[in-house]
Amino acid sequence: MSPFGKTKPEAPLSTLETLQKAHYGLGSLPETIRILATPGTSAIDAKPITEATLDDIAFALRVLEAEFNAIGDRMHALRKLSHIARDAGGVGADRAVEAAARAKAER
Repeated sequence: MSPFGKTKPEAPLSTLETLQKAHYGLGSLPETIRILATPGTSAIDAKPITEATLDDIAFALRVLEAEFNAIGDRMHALRKLSHIARDAGGVGADRAVEAAARAKAER
């Protein structure tokens, strides 16, 4: 409230803000997207989401899917190492790779 008893008028919402309010799942949209280089184009590291075309979104999804898959692969490998080491008798203070090396190899 202002000192004179009147409230300030709220700034109008941007198109993006209006869309995000209307669709719950869009609240996590990034402000910018990364687009990999394609033949004849250069990579774009930070294109504003408000300027992105449908093709830009599709290419940005490919970047994110590759990152997601790499993280999933690392997570699976760490989980597998942990399980192998524990199954081989390893305990919390043991080095995981050394403990896992004591295990019988899978065939």
